[in-house]
Amino acid sequence: MPVRVVRLPKRFLSGESSALVRYVSSGAALPTYQSPPVRERGVHRAPTLVQNVETLSHLALIARYGADWFRSAGTPAQPGSALCTVHVPGRGPRVLEAPFGMPLHRLLPLDGMSAVLLGGYHGTWIPAADAARLTVDSAHLGAGVLAALPADRCGLAETSRVLRHLALQSAGQCGPCLNGLPRIAAAFATLATAGPQGSTRTDVARWAGLVEGRGACHHPDGTVRLVRSALTTFAPELDAHASGFCTATDRTPLLPVPQET
Repeated sequence: MPVRVVRLPKRFLSGESSALVRYVSSGAALPTYQSPPVRERGVHRAPTLVQNVETLSHLALIARYGADWFRSAGTPAQPGSALCTVHVPGRGPRVLEAPFGMPLHRLLPLDGMSAVLLGGYHGTWIPAADAARLTVDSAHLGAGVLAALPADRCGLAETSRVLRHLALQSAGQCGPCLNGLPRIAAAFATLATAGPQGSTRTDVARWAGLVEGRGACHHPDGTVRLVRSALTTFAPELDAHASGFCTATDRTPLLPVPQET
């Protein structure tokens, strides 16, 4: 069977299933409304299977070594393992294979950390104390990206940088992305700056509800998930900013955000 490898543009949404199908069909790598879904009408309008490479690798290994081999890792309820991209301050990102059920603190150093980002930029912030009680679980692993935030950094500033990137990376094809995400990102930049906030915190929470579930793809939903978790996890820092000061002592950007183009 012939195989053709296609290299996608380096954009955040290029890997979304409908964007991928559209690009392979000689279109732009932008999401489309998935009705009907790509499994029914995909590349050149033919039914198309879109799968994660990690899943296909697991299938190949199961076919080679058997189901019992696969179940030798993980838990009875969730056998197997997952690839995790781990970001730790002062070290380059690493890709590690972790069995389901492994405590997160074995992947990430949590001492001296204030929060952990689970699932990448469409994931959620959680306090480091809560992360210490969690294990590797597909329910919250998302894209498999884990990042630890030191206590001397500002989680609001880090989230603001990510939100600007996500707003710029949107397809700009529907209202939630074209208008909603830039407005949320701009408002969150105000929250990330020490000083008067007025109704900005309330506005961000309200706008998050307005864009959720209304996009051509799930980009707005993932962005809103990050926003809501930041408003909860960094609530004390929000109060400090509203009072005119920031508790962070290190302003060096931490999370890897690509340069704007």
